[in-house]
Amino acid sequence: MGSILQTKQWADFKKSFGFEIISSDNLFVHKKQLPFGKNFLYVPEVSSSQISGNQVEQLKSMAKQHNSIFLRLELIDRYGDNANKILLSMGFKKSFEQVQPKWRQIVDLTPTRGTILSQMKQKGRYNVKLAQRKGVQIKRVSLKEFGEKEKIVLDQFFEIYNQTVKREGIGGRSREYFVEMAKSFEQTEYLWVYIAYFENKPLSAALISMYDGVASYLYGGSSSQNREVMAPYLMHWQIIVDAKEEGAKLYDLIGRSAPDNPGSKWAGITRFKEQFGGQAVEILGSYDFINSKFAYQVFKLIEKRRRSEA
Repeated sequence: MGSILQTKQWADFKKSFGFEIISSDNLFVHKKQLPFGKNFLYVPEVSSSQISGNQVEQLKSMAKQHNSIFLRLELIDRYGDNANKILLSMGFKKSFEQVQPKWRQIVDLTPTRGTILSQMKQKGRYNVKLAQRKGVQIKRVSLKEFGEKEKIVLDQFFEIYNQTVKREGIGGRSREYFVEMAKSFEQTEYLWVYIAYFENKPLSAALISMYDGVASYLYGGSSSQNREVMAPYLMHWQIIVDAKEEGAKLYDLIGRSAPDNPGSKWAGITRFKEQFGGQAVEILGSYDFINSKFAYQVFKLIEKRRRSEA
């Protein structure tokens, strides 16, 4: 299954934020300019079925041609020692950081709706039914067009998302980021906004992609008001129902902590995502082919400092 991060629309979107896009066979390579004339190449979310050994060698040659500090290849296959060894044997090393989350909570949508519900945690099922009894309403809006209706819904999404970012003390995206994303995906059915309302107040929101058989929870959040009505639970259950009806095979809730790390700062969101069943999946993630060892070490130090201060 392919990733929405390897679509022309995503490539066009990233151009708005300083990336040059290089098309290589069936892949989109993102080139990021750095100070002092330096750059790096990034190939987001590809599967091993999309890329051959010859293509990997071509990408390594591209990094040299562009005088890139490094080439970052991000693989969404499930982690396996054999694949890891192959990448290491081709001159890559595990990246010191992940661009996209390495651990994901993934729900199988191929069983019946009743089976999916039964495989949820008991608390999750209870809260879905509680939200229904309380009268929580879910609105779903496609971003195939970006008119006034879509702008209003996106503003509601951003307000809830921004509240969550500030409340949790984490780095967030700007409103401009989501507006540019919506514009880039016009005329497609790939992006959807979900809002959960209680007494006409938006309480929970999600930006969902549906692409190549996978529904993905890209961004979202919840209000601190009326938590007792459990709006986020019904919203995600509705996403599951809709995604299954659209033919999706998986619902990827994306970021979560590793199962052996209960003290992670992501422990709370992990417990929430686990309520919908599924399993924790580790992907191969990011591997770097280093073209300039000294410049790479400098970049690594600067990037670690930047992230620690974010």
